[in-house]
Amino acid sequence: MGNDDVERLKRLRDQQLKARDPHKKQQKLQHGISVRYKKSREPFSLIKIWKEVEKKWRGLLIGGFLGFVVMIFLPNFIDSAWAGMIGVGAILFLMLIGLAIGQAADARDELHDLVHKR
Repeated sequence: MGNDDVERLKRLRDQQLKARDPHKKQQKLQHGISVRYKKSREPFSLIKIWKEVEKKWRGLLIGGFLGFVVMIFLPNFIDSAWAGMIGVGAILFLMLIGLAIGQAADARDELHDLVHKR
């Protein structure tokens, strides 16, 4: 046997040992699992959370925010001791309006789903 044959057999034996290495299979499995896990995770999104909230509650929050803005800016336009009370009334009124509009939008969506389910 020549020197080339010995080297070829050593390389062949090393390849066979590497192919049967249990750690390599385990590493490949772990890598595949980690890649799938990373792909399955979705990034945190406030927009997605906001869209999951029912429209009646979104309307309530938006109405409350608009009422708060009215309450903050109302004393600049009205020089009255009643400006604070009017602002609180505006918050409650706009929250109710937002709730009603949101409830109507939810009802419309539910009816749309019922009609198109057939």
